Amino acid sequence: MTDDRRSRRALLRSGVAAGTLLLAGCSGNESTGTPTPSGPLGGTEPRTTTGDGRTDEDEPTDDSERPSVVVGQRVLRESIGFLVEGTTRYGKLPGPGQAPDGREYLVVVLSVKNRGDEAIEMGDLNAFRLTDSDGTTRERVDLVTQTGSQFTEGLLVPGETIRGFVAFEVARASTGWTFVVDIESLETDLERVSVDLDADPQQPDALFRQSLRVPVNEVGDSVTAADLTVTVPEVRTADSVGRSRAGEGQEFLLPTVRVDNGKDRTAYLGLTGQTLLTGPRGTPQALDLGVQQQLDGAFPLNPNVEPGEHVEGEIPYLVDTGASPLYFAFDFTTSGAERKPIWQLR
Repeated sequence: MTDDRRSRRALLRSGVAAGTLLLAGCSGNESTGTPTPSGPLGGTEPRTTTGDGRTDEDEPTDDSERPSVVVGQRVLRESIGFLVEGTTRYGKLPGPGQAPDGREYLVVVLSVKNRGDEAIEMGDLNAFRLTDSDGTTRERVDLVTQTGSQFTEGLLVPGETIRGFVAFEVARASTGWTFVVDIESLETDLERVSVDLDADPQQPDALFRQSLRVPVNEVGDSVTAADLTVTVPEVRTADSVGRSRAGEGQEFLLPTVRVDNGKDRTAYLGLTGQTLLTGPRGTPQALDLGVQQQLDGAFPLNPNVEPGEHVEGEIPYLVDTGASPLYFAFDFTTSGAERKPIWQLR
């Protein structure tokens, strides 16, 4: 890797998003709703990591700068880990809608873990692509933020895992695809990871899990960065909000979030771009924008906070009943500080 490549601080040209691993409103030839990725997800639950996420068997897999693997085979380095858990296909996705005649959406389920001691900066949405032996390339399809779990800009802090979808439009029933991630980061010598989507998958020896090595705040704590102070004063649950019901086996989790602006200028915030709720495997939980519109005291989607003022409100997430642990994050990157504090809500 050249010094010029090292001078850029983008990792995956990817990152963290508000959303859920549920692609609501999607449909395909054989399934609808939650994808059941093909390959290694069925059968016996693989061994999981504990502590800081580095078991005796979690040593770096090799020293190649451009490893080629199959679905279910982890790529491990001291600072980063990648795992394609599976794939599925759909005829319709939220955002792009119905695929054109003769085409469909190939969706890759990707998990990325920060195994190092420094935050990894995410950015540039075009790092993911599909290629085949004929040189055909397919760029990723943008998904709807509140349902897509697509990777966007932000930080991945030490010990954090993010898991989500990367979607591509391909010819129906086409084969021979390789999923490619181009990487440019100060934190790793990896340049590219290639995953053969047609080869026989492996059962992963472990799935990435959260093992945060940063201070984790409690409900009631405040964090200040970039002259903004973020507080999570309380959190509640509800079976229904307005006309919306959570449904069997689910509930709404509603943290109250307050942001005080200590800047001498207006602070421009973004609910879907700066906040995130994840579970033990880094799966983003559903930010329900329909419920958000029904809340009397909802946190605004894109508030402009004047100097010396504050904004406060609830953020509605749809979660499994009793799910724990759940981590809420506020990313200060777009506000001028490379910091991402995390609160454990339960």
